[in-house]
This record gives sequence, structure tokens and C-alpha cells, in this order.
Amino acid sequence: MALILDGLTKTFQSFPAVNNLTCTFDTGVYGLLGVNGAGKTTLLRMLCTLLTPTAGSVTWEGQDIFTLGPAYRNLLGYLPQEFGFYPDFTVEDYLLYIACLKGLRPATAKRRTETLLRQVGLHPVRRQKMKRLSGGMKRRAGIAQAMLNDPKVLILDEPTAGLDPVGVESILGNIRDYHQAHNATIILVSHSMEEVARTVDRLVVVSGG
Repeated sequence: MALILDGLTKTFQSFPAVNNLTCTFDTGVYGLLGVNGAGKTTLLRMLCTLLTPTAGSVTWEGQDIFTLGPAYRNLLGYLPQEFGFYPDFTVEDYLLYIACLKGLRPATAKRRTETLLRQVGLHPVRRQKMKRLSGGMKRRAGIAQAMLNDPKVLILDEPTAGLDPVGVESILGNIRDYHQAHNATIILVSHSMEEVARTVDRLVVVSGG
């Protein structure tokens, strides 16, 4: 299984945010590095089918991801830099709601929610409202929602932002454990070279698109 980018380009007016990028993401944990404005977020949004490329293609197992549509998105987990939630939902209800949107059956949703709450360290606050969580705890909830559907492609944009050092180590360990358990393709964006260096199998550096 591989996510293959071939000449991928996204232009906004005359500005090439992503410029003729060719790369293969096979199973494994990949680190994506680049300064602000390098094109990382635009790239991730195309990999999640939220943006349509100006040119080039992205294929999964030989099929264009935009043609696959829902079949591809069912395999996908995504944590954006900013994610929305209903502030008066409890943490548990938020995850159950996202599981419903992802089409998980109730029993599966309940089981996955319970497991992930424990894995990301939110089980003690599972009945606390989302609006009461710290920034780091909200980030943990975002990581949990990305993993609910056991994705084959997991894309995490700054998953450790706002976490303390203990939280960082825990989440990075969760990411490695997830790959080993699911043999997934994981793309991790971080501004911390140290975090990336000890977590990923391969490093991709984006500069000027």
C-alpha cells in the first residue's frame, strides 16, 4: 500500500503553494518538515481531498484518491491544525459523535472511544465538556478522533502542539504503537526536529512548495 504523489501542484492565482512535488509515502511513519509558508498545510489538504490539485495526481494503491472519493476517505484519519467541536459536548460524546459521522456502528464506536480515551490519557476527564479542556487536552482529543476508524492513512498536523514533555512522549509513543499495530501510512508534521528525528522512519523536507 502506498500513497504516490506525481507532479503534484497547487497554484493560488499565480503563486505555486505546492510546486511539482513527486514523492511516495509507503507504510511507515514519515516526518514532514518545512518553514511556515513552505506548502505543508496545502499539501496535507490535498492528501485529504479537501483541495483539488491544479496539476499532477495522488494515487492510493494505483487509483486516484479524488476518483475513489468516500472509499479513500473511509481509510483516512486527519488531525488539522485547528479542528471544530461542539463546546458543550463531553469528550466522550464528542468522540462518539465523530465516530457516527465516520459511519462506525454503535458498538464499535463505543469500544474504540473507550480504548482511545485511555490511550491518549483523557479517560479521567471523559465526562468533562470540551470547552473546559486545556489546549493540550483538546489536542489529545483531536488525535483520538483521527484514529477512530482505524485509518490506513493517518495525517497529523502538529499533533504535539500545546503538550507538556510527558504528553509529547506519550503521544509520540501512541503514534509508533499505532503504526506497528496497523501497518499504516502515517504523515506527521512538526516544527520540532528533535521530535521528528526520534519518531519517524523517513523525513520529507518541503521548501518553497
